[in-house]
Amino acid sequence: MKLHDYQKALVRKLALGRNLTFNRLLIEGLGSEHMNYHLKRLLEVGFVIKRGTFYTLTDQGKDYSNRLDDAMKTVEKQPKTSVIINAVRKNDKGEIEFLLNKRLREPYFGKVGRMGGKVLFGETTEAAARRELLEESGLIAEKLILEEIYRKIRSRKDGTKVQDVFFYIYFTKNPSGTLINKTDHQENFWITKKELYERRDLDPYDDLLLDERLSPKKFKISENEAEAEGY
Repeated sequence: MKLHDYQKALVRKLALGRNLTFNRLLIEGLGSEHMNYHLKRLLEVGFVIKRGTFYTLTDQGKDYSNRLDDAMKTVEKQPKTSVIINAVRKNDKGEIEFLLNKRLREPYFGKVGRMGGKVLFGETTEAAARRELLEESGLIAEKLILEEIYRKIRSRKDGTKVQDVFFYIYFTKNPSGTLINKTDHQENFWITKKELYERRDLDPYDDLLLDERLSPKKFKISENEAEAEGY
């Protein structure tokens, strides 16, 4: 089982004490949202069990902790937190269109993906999604629904990590307002899935998945690690 260094650190803490609360498990320098993500991952793989407000290792978790190197240390550099807005609408032909943009700055110059941006200090992820949508496209979302927490890790061929981001993906349909077609760092447009993949001048991100629907999908947490393409 491959665990993130922070998840190993949580296993180590739980190995040194039983029935610990969330606050007692906090890792210095790690935000509560990221902490919650890593703890949920340990629950999912069966290394940790929660009873009421207390967390403890399962037999599987205890076995893993017993095999951990005592000299193991957590990494200092933390993943970034950003938002992605999955905005859709139906055009006059009844086709599903997606609000996408083409990057005009590094990294990923020329890549095509959804609207998004960084979460500011002290800002909720939903507030960040509303702000980024308005700032980047000029559009306003009536309703935003969190449908996924997605961690994206990208590396060079030599294994050097170049990107590590937690994306909070929000779904919205029929945002209102007048679309800003172009800014200094991106071009914005509505496009169908078929049109996107027919145009040779557009280069989508390797993880851009366009599922044609007008409602949010069931919430999930996912991770994707791959080689950096076009970074």
